[in-house]
Amino acid sequence: MLMSLIFLAVGSTMLYFGAEWIVKGGVSIAARLGIPPLVIGLTVVAFGTSLPELVVSIIAAMEGSSEIAVGNVIGSNIANVGLVLGLSALIFPISIYYNNIKRDLYIYLAGSALFVFFAFDGRLSRFEGMIFFISLIFYVLLSIRHPNGEETSSEDRLDAPMGRLVAYLIGGILLLGFGADLFVDGAIFMARLLGISEIIIGMSVVAFGTSLPELATSAVAAYHKESAISIGNIIGSNIFNILSVLGISSMIQPLDSPKSIMTLEVPIMIGYGLVMILIAKLNQPLHRIASSILLAGYFIFLYLLF
Repeated sequence: MLMSLIFLAVGSTMLYFGAEWIVKGGVSIAARLGIPPLVIGLTVVAFGTSLPELVVSIIAAMEGSSEIAVGNVIGSNIANVGLVLGLSALIFPISIYYNNIKRDLYIYLAGSALFVFFAFDGRLSRFEGMIFFISLIFYVLLSIRHPNGEETSSEDRLDAPMGRLVAYLIGGILLLGFGADLFVDGAIFMARLLGISEIIIGMSVVAFGTSLPELATSAVAAYHKESAISIGNIIGSNIFNILSVLGISSMIQPLDSPKSIMTLEVPIMIGYGLVMILIAKLNQPLHRIASSILLAGYFIFLYLLF
């Protein structure tokens, strides 16, 4: 029990400082290069916070646990909107501007539709994984060459050499990865001590754990009034989860995708994407009632799973 509590405490601390470093480093690099913070959030930060999903899914694919790899991505995408955006916006004001994110939202929905098309036969092949990965490369290039969003001033920009800013960013990503791993291990040990079944642990704790970097980064970004980083991280992570995580995992080992997820999990994932379009058109910052509905929807999803 003591070791579990230590893991949880150390993991939480690493998540906090990792998120701090990513936000400050990312915002400062964006300012130095004249890149809108939204682009940094959609690409570099999003890729960094998606690393846990990538590692978990690759390991699951190599060990023949395809359902974990696919379920991890779908569950994380739902958690990113319902839990991460809902909780972050409930605590701190977050502004979501439709004109700035509409292209990326529609790309995310297109990626989700592509997943449905590929997985409808119950399997993601290496060729389909390659299409995902090539689509990711085009998306990153598009984001860099034709950025959305506007320059923003920030009190939290670091006046430091570029090398140190990059070190902050990389260090933050590493801290997030190790912190999430420690937190998940601590939670699993705690759950086992309390007699919670392995199935429930996998469906709740592990899925929540791989979304912790997104939660930590988006919450810290919102606290620092960097809504562009926060919302870019969420949308970008969802895009990376489908195109990068599923793409790389299925290129390494073809994935079996259970058809049963097409009746609940996938429709909810797509539904949350459509909901983001709706809330982006509301008056900003996002009202706490809307964020509470997002959060409640996530807990209802968990209830329906069981």
